[in-house]
Amino acid sequence: MTSTEKRRSGASHTAKVRYLDAGLQVLADQGHAGLKLAAVCEAVGATTGSFYHAFPSWGAYTSALIRYWRTEQSDRPIAQAGTVTDAVARLDVLTDIALALPHDSEAAIRVWAEHDPDVRAVQIEADEERRQFIADTYLEVLGDRVLAERYATAAMYLLVGYENGTHRSRDTLEWAFRVFIDQTLRDRAD
Repeated sequence: MTSTEKRRSGASHTAKVRYLDAGLQVLADQGHAGLKLAAVCEAVGATTGSFYHAFPSWGAYTSALIRYWRTEQSDRPIAQAGTVTDAVARLDVLTDIALALPHDSEAAIRVWAEHDPDVRAVQIEADEERRQFIADTYLEVLGDRVLAERYATAAMYLLVGYENGTHRSRDTLEWAFRVFIDQTLRDRAD
């Protein structure tokens, strides 16, 4: 290990997370086009030297940023929802999770994914992981794989459409998710 590598490895996990959180906030506030080193450093209140102490390069940072987004906004919430044993209650938890996502950051990541195949791969994996977890939950409620897949895919259409829409209504998004759940319960009763 070189002396430069030793210095870079000395950055604390907390320092790295500050930069990653700042990157997600820059994406939310300025979009993909605004994701620049200066904007991230300004958001953290640090110098570029401090940044390069935490990350060896901008490419290493952006790779870490998209992985961090996936862990924090897909993997962790899915694991949280997975602890709910009652499938109907889990649908409510999934709705709450969907409503709490950082939609502006996610919209910017979707734009970024159109320009970067590595980001696109992570975004596609996260979307599929989400869709599959939703489908598995609907399957538990309905016992019908085809219908469960339709509900899950439509739920993802709602989420992605909301994130990319120019007229957002959180109340309407919640209403649509609740309509799906209510219809699911009617389908189960039939």
